Amino acid sequence: MNAGPGHSRLVLNGRTTAIASPPGRRLSAVLREEFGLLGTKVGCDAGDCGACTVLIDGAPVCACLTPVAQVWGREVTTVEGLSAGKLSPLQRSFLAHGAAQCGICTPGMLMAATALLEKNPAPSRAQVEDALAGVLCRCTGYAAIVTAVCEAARPVPPPPAPRPGMAVGARIERLDGEAKVAGTEIFGADHWPENALLVRAIRSPHHRAAFAFGDLDAWRAARAGIEAVFTASDIPGRNSFGVIPPFADQPALAETEARFRGEAVALVAGDPEAIAALDLDGFPITWTPGGENLDPLTAHKDTVHSDRPGNVLVTGVVKTGDADTALSASAHVVEAEAETPYIEHAYIEPEAGAAWMEGEVLVIRACTQSPFMDRDDTAVVLGVAPEKVRIIPAATGGGFG
Repeated sequence: MNAGPGHSRLVLNGRTTAIASPPGRRLSAVLREEFGLLGTKVGCDAGDCGACTVLIDGAPVCACLTPVAQVWGREVTTVEGLSAGKLSPLQRSFLAHGAAQCGICTPGMLMAATALLEKNPAPSRAQVEDALAGVLCRCTGYAAIVTAVCEAARPVPPPPAPRPGMAVGARIERLDGEAKVAGTEIFGADHWPENALLVRAIRSPHHRAAFAFGDLDAWRAARAGIEAVFTASDIPGRNSFGVIPPFADQPALAETEARFRGEAVALVAGDPEAIAALDLDGFPITWTPGGENLDPLTAHKDTVHSDRPGNVLVTGVVKTGDADTALSASAHVVEAEAETPYIEHAYIEPEAGAAWMEGEVLVIRACTQSPFMDRDDTAVVLGVAPEKVRIIPAATGGGFG
């Protein structure tokens, strides 16, 4: 099937297609960036969430774990290949049963369900649950999704539009549901301007550490495609942001000390190819780790925020009555013990966005549910008036319905 060195073919959504990407590149990246098939969503890049599920010769696989060389000469189907100009019965069933909420997992769910229905057109709920087990959802509780798959062979017609004056409480299809089940919804990571630079953050590998930079200019000049390196010294406004303005104390970039593992200390901007190939082992930074305290019961005794008296962000008062007296006077007292599993309360969609200038206005398109708070924080950090910043919310893949 080879068409030349580094240039091979696959059958993509029914059409024989040449691949220009190198053989080791992730299939998810090739589908999204080379072919523009943005319906394949990327969540974890580790095969855990299943949002990037596609079909290879009819079998569901995680595209993020599949080198593109493994699909040379094979048939790959994405969510865009499920229908030709109109929704498939399965997609229509998802829409009718409200199975798509935030929508970031929906393409993966649809592909896994398609593979099941090809083999078993009338599965039980248990069989559906087993087939979808590799795709995580953070919104629905799965019940509507499982029902939609079970009922795909018996599609529900769209509910009629409510009569005038009867809209409150009426059942209607989700207004943005068709884009979610078709895989055409544009989330934060699905839009990037032409010829845009990519930004990569340099983050602390330590829970707490002082740091100092070396010759950043020389490091940048020695690397083709790297346009700039930014540190806290480049921030023109106030280096602080937070969800609640009076309590804001998180620097956009740490200045001399990182106070948690993963805190950003610098940004590297460059051409996408240069950023993708960037080796940060030689980045000119010296770390002096120490002073971390990972015990929440004693951490307040350490000075992490010197501007907070007693190292305390905020205090509150809780008033209670005499619990012992209330219990002793109760007609019945029930004691029980419950244990819950560990649950990661994190969305699947990665935080992502793009920024560009329109005249003197900075435009940021990103996944957010708080555009005005983002605008105000960004303006403070950049030292500009709020009207010089515009935030465009993308579809929110972490809105939990």
